[in-house]
Amino acid sequence: MDVDGVVKVWRFSPNPATISTIMFKAPLMSLEWASKSDRMMLLGSSSGSIKMYDVEAKKPLCEVDIVSTHPRVLSLSCSPSSTSFVSSSATNARSRHRSSDSEPSSSSSKLLVWDMKVMKIQRELQLKPGVGCVNCTNYNHNGNLLVTGGMDGMIRIFDMHRYESLLSWQAHTGETYATQFSPDETSIYSMGSDGKFIQWSINRIGEKVCDLPIHEGATGPFVMSGFGGYHRQHVPRGKLFAFDSAGKHLLTCAPYGGIIYQRQREQGLMRTLTILGHKTPVVNVDWCASFNTGMCLTGSMDGRVQVTTLLSQ
Repeated sequence: MDVDGVVKVWRFSPNPATISTIMFKAPLMSLEWASKSDRMMLLGSSSGSIKMYDVEAKKPLCEVDIVSTHPRVLSLSCSPSSTSFVSSSATNARSRHRSSDSEPSSSSSKLLVWDMKVMKIQRELQLKPGVGCVNCTNYNHNGNLLVTGGMDGMIRIFDMHRYESLLSWQAHTGETYATQFSPDETSIYSMGSDGKFIQWSINRIGEKVCDLPIHEGATGPFVMSGFGGYHRQHVPRGKLFAFDSAGKHLLTCAPYGGIIYQRQREQGLMRTLTILGHKTPVVNVDWCASFNTGMCLTGSMDGRVQVTTLLSQ
């Protein structure tokens, strides 16, 4: 997926090959595979539309417009237990430099719950005024809970049966870029613009379990520079960290690759491996849970995607 509105779907086994190319008229900002399907994909644009695409048939199934006042689809998350999905869409205005935390943001978001079968809005999850953009959304394993991270630095947990906010707390000074439930779902991990990677307790509201030692640059901003004064900065968005299937290792973004940490009780994280191969900063990572060998994916600012197989020892 790139800012030119092009999505390429690859098959990496037995040999890497493009199986589908999707063209969008506007820059794409979010992507999500439909739950329980490896052929349906949701795509969110910067122009106020969400498209469902059939990868095998190589054709769009439908395209819907969201609220015109909030055209930027920052995040899409599919429920693992139903045909529902959540979209976070934001206004075009985005003030990243407020003079104080109490000053309201000029941006705002809408959290909408959709029915994928008919591609219609079911509910709107209510947000208080001044929240700003909701940068990220993630369901837990059964779809009962939704965790979000916002421009206001807050983490919010929603009850997806009652469609209401259950818990919220200040997680970061600045923005919360990425949030995710721990593999055992007893805590939540978050990364923010303050450069911190934090583990939070779910059972004790807003209680910090620990500040996890993370390398510089893991939370962005990501910068690419070149000859002739070329300079480009990428605002962190998407998956900034990923756990393996056992929840024992963590893959993170780094300037020229990915860095893997091992989770430990006393030290929190221990750096174990660096995955090289990129010439520009890695801005998104993922860990394929369906392979025992450990299939790591790293994507960098220059459009390069690298698949690395880790052999168990």
